[in-house]
Amino acid sequence: MLKTQTMTKIGENTENPIVKADIFFSSLDTLAQLYTSPPKKAENPFKKRAIAKYKTVELILPLIDLDDTLTKQYWSTFHCCSVLLQDGNKITGKYCNNRWCIVCNRIRTAKLINGYLPAINENIKKPYFVTLTIPNIPEHELKPAIIEMIKTIRRVTDLFRNRREFRLKGIRKIECTYNSRRNDFHPHLHLLIDGEKESRQLIDYWLKSYPDANIEAQDMRPANKDSLIELFKYSTKLIAKTKTEVKALNGVFKALRKKRVFQPIGLKKINVSEDIDTIQAQEIDDLKSAVDTWVWEHEVKDWINTYGELLTTYQ
Repeated sequence: MLKTQTMTKIGENTENPIVKADIFFSSLDTLAQLYTSPPKKAENPFKKRAIAKYKTVELILPLIDLDDTLTKQYWSTFHCCSVLLQDGNKITGKYCNNRWCIVCNRIRTAKLINGYLPAINENIKKPYFVTLTIPNIPEHELKPAIIEMIKTIRRVTDLFRNRREFRLKGIRKIECTYNSRRNDFHPHLHLLIDGEKESRQLIDYWLKSYPDANIEAQDMRPANKDSLIELFKYSTKLIAKTKTEVKALNGVFKALRKKRVFQPIGLKKINVSEDIDTIQAQEIDDLKSAVDTWVWEHEVKDWINTYGELLTTYQ
């Protein structure tokens, strides 16, 4: 018997999955608005971007010091939004579009949520959040293991596609974390799947493909608004406090490079790119109209213009 963990079901009516789904999707609509809608009181949008920029630079400098195969891409992230051009009240910046960039990932998360949300609302009536794992592995096995996991989930979904009684619908995402105590890696899949029965069968098929995988580590639970945040967040924890953790993070980035992290399953007419526009402009209502250049100064955690003024006064 497959063992799964279960959380409290969404909504008070446990008999009607549509009621639960309506509550779920209502929450997601609110979540998407939080990511994209400006607050009622105008606030400098670059304040949160300054926080993300500062954290990104702190993350990227140790990775640059490794002088490895991704060094050129790391430098691109270092320069992401380092120079902002002002024309009137409009600020234009150039973005690196790298997955490890916290600045770009904030934009990417909002884009993915809003891009997938219509298809989720239309196709997923009884949402379940599923986690599929394999045993932890050393770094040299990481890239081939991720390639094999992607092939396996494609093979499993193809089996569902050819069965009349089950049609798998949802979204899958590949993730990887690092265990510093054991010095090994934990690649896994997160999926938003329509249906409890379908989710259970998906786990059964996964365990047949990976008989050494821990049954207890495979998980399914009714989805809620936090499930979507979990699904679309970063592919790994963007934290590295020691040189060993920096090297491990670099290993994860290399293993995931040029892999499609997100993939719809059985959702028609959906094509949401993970890429973001590298040139973006944004207006700041209370910014004094001018033609100017703002340059990031890491020591003061802000952009400074030609008059020595701070853009956000971020503390």
